Amino acid sequence: EKEEKFKGAELKQFDVTDRDACLSGELFPKGSVDIVVSCLASRTGTKKDSYAIDYQATLNCAEAAKAAGARRFILLSAYCVKSAERKDPYALQFQYAKMELEGKLREMSDASFDHVAVRPTAFFKSVSGQLEVVDGGGPFVYFDLGEGKCATCNPISEPDLAAALIDQVADDAHKNGVWNLGGPDDGLSMKDQGVMIHGILKKEGEPKL
Repeated sequence: EKEEKFKGAELKQFDVTDRDACLSGELFPKGSVDIVVSCLASRTGTKKDSYAIDYQATLNCAEAAKAAGARRFILLSAYCVKSAERKDPYALQFQYAKMELEGKLREMSDASFDHVAVRPTAFFKSVSGQLEVVDGGGPFVYFDLGEGKCATCNPISEPDLAAALIDQVADDAHKNGVWNLGGPDDGLSMKDQGVMIHGILKKEGEPKL
């Protein structure tokens, strides 16, 4: 039975890692799609998984969409792809995979097919999930960038991000480009977030960061 939020939608299960099947028309029959929004992401972030999902599987969907006559491909990317663009020593494999995928989308774009890469700040379980982990007795995890520095972000809520993605169906402001998208507040460092979670959960003593 469908969840309430999926009522009125057709749900289709498909192996998007199968490039031949994607391009055969099984995924998107000719003329069946106008816009494709891709939120594909690897689970582990390893190089193998990142290039299999964040790059190749997403590219399979984009190529299938274009072949079916779609006019726009909206990609859920990530703000931290900037680290791969700068070739930061701490850049992660999924960031490189998404960066290369964005490059392929630029190559594919033409008069009849375009794209938008939406790069939100943290909105996923790396932020909200840590509350559950710490509450269960686990450690608060963040990346140490050296010299006392750590990442800073202003997380965007999932509903706001979803609305922003759907806005790109008709909004041409970011056509064939990147949209860096953050939350409404000032940025918080990961250390600040750890202290905040410590306080919210009323943990004893001082936070050990």
